[in-house]
Amino acid sequence: MEIKELNSSNMKDWFDFFDNRAFADHEEWNTCYCTAFYYPKIKEYKEESNRRRDYAKWLIENRKMKGLIAYEDGKAIGWVNVNDKKHYPRLSDINTDENKVLSIVCFIIQKDYRRKGVAKQLLENIVLNAKKNGYSIIEAYPKKRAKSEYGVWNGPYEMYIKSGFSDYRIEKTNLVRKIISS
Repeated sequence: MEIKELNSSNMKDWFDFFDNRAFADHEEWNTCYCTAFYYPKIKEYKEESNRRRDYAKWLIENRKMKGLIAYEDGKAIGWVNVNDKKHYPRLSDINTDENKVLSIVCFIIQKDYRRKGVAKQLLENIVLNAKKNGYSIIEAYPKKRAKSEYGVWNGPYEMYIKSGFSDYRIEKTNLVRKIISS
């Protein structure tokens, strides 16, 4: 497996994944384009279109959406949306006074590759690179009692705990955090 950072040069692979494989078994989500945490829309977005696909394209081209793509045999098979917490408008109500928090908001793995360690490898890559990029806190928002594959779209709670994350609470929001030692 190869893991690459999302950017405008591999955006075509990312869209191919979302358009053709990401939700092949859950079509009602096939128009999300991983934009949920970028709402309300970023103020700089002035486009007329209300299509999430167009918004995602703008976010990627303007380096607002970040994350990692997992590849197998040259084809995108998985994705994790991870970025500085301050870049997610949806998280603005659970901000703290901490300066640099890296937030993981979404995992999507192609059905044929689920439960084969793809998400775990993406998470390991995030943890390895967090310190290099000046982060001391990684935060995620899994559902503890998710009952289906789709309930774990924020990443499986158990995966985070096995990777050294701990339960944490900010006001009314339950989340998990990992402190990266210096």
